[in-house]
Amino acid sequence: MKRFLKSKKKFLAVIMVMVFVLTGCSNPRGESGKTYVNSIIASEDVEVKRSQVDLPDDKEIQKKYKDMKPEDIIQIKKTTFGDAMSEGWFNGLIVWPIAQLINITSSFTDAGVGIIITTLLIQFIIFLFSIKSQVATQKMQSIQPELNKIQAKYAGRNDDRSKMLQAQEMQALYKKNQINPFGTILVTFIQFPVIFGMYYATMRAYAVVSGSFYGIDLTMTPIEGFSAQSWWHVIIFLLMIVFQLVSFKMPQWLQEYRKKKNHVKEKKYAQPKQSGMAGSMNMMMYMSTGMIAIFAINWPLAMSFYWLVGSVVRVLQNILVHKFFIKD
Repeated sequence: MKRFLKSKKKFLAVIMVMVFVLTGCSNPRGESGKTYVNSIIASEDVEVKRSQVDLPDDKEIQKKYKDMKPEDIIQIKKTTFGDAMSEGWFNGLIVWPIAQLINITSSFTDAGVGIIITTLLIQFIIFLFSIKSQVATQKMQSIQPELNKIQAKYAGRNDDRSKMLQAQEMQALYKKNQINPFGTILVTFIQFPVIFGMYYATMRAYAVVSGSFYGIDLTMTPIEGFSAQSWWHVIIFLLMIVFQLVSFKMPQWLQEYRKKKNHVKEKKYAQPKQSGMAGSMNMMMYMSTGMIAIFAINWPLAMSFYWLVGSVVRVLQNILVHKFFIKD
């Protein structure tokens, strides 16, 4: 199992590097924190104020807009699929559809509600493709006592034969419970491109650039909100971190609930030690949450809003999977 965790870490690291390299997306925001005027994705011909956008280091664009006053209007043309594809496959296939979905849904409400609706649709699609993976994740929690028993049986035995027998017993346990350990990575594999896509979409969607959520500027970062004493930015950021941690912990909590419900008392050998697999999993969980917090403090509130809604949805999905797909 430790080998599996190490393999999982390596796999996730490779996926992150691949997505980062293959996306080929440049930063669509200037030093002011505002989106470049030529990076906005619009679902129709629209207008923005000069004060709402930044100018890229492009001589033609600088010449055209640099003398404008903050209240002057800039015309933005509709962004077609072809326009997006000309920037690269990731912009065309991932960023453009998400940004347009935000634009379209926001046109009936506001940018915040548009992000909520977009997030719900994305999470529903991910859930349909990864439900088996999520079931496997919770099953992994339920067989943890048996895995610990096998590990305790071979503790201190480092010869090749013992390692082989331990691996065989663990594999037999997975097969008995119809679990593919590497299948639990599928959710992450699907989510990484979506996360990167949403990150760029929330910065480039016209609805976010020009809109708000009940008066809250979604283009402002949490750190900027703190400096400006805009406490809603700080509250949304903190709620995002809390629910992200809850979504990580939920499978463990559901497993503990199942044990208490069924009056299961584990023997000492079945109780995970923090120095073992449970400790490694908790370390990964807290490190992941910490990294998300570091990134999130400097990204637009729109992205934090997406992450908050997504975390709440994942908590509900875990409860749904536990109730209808995991047998006691």
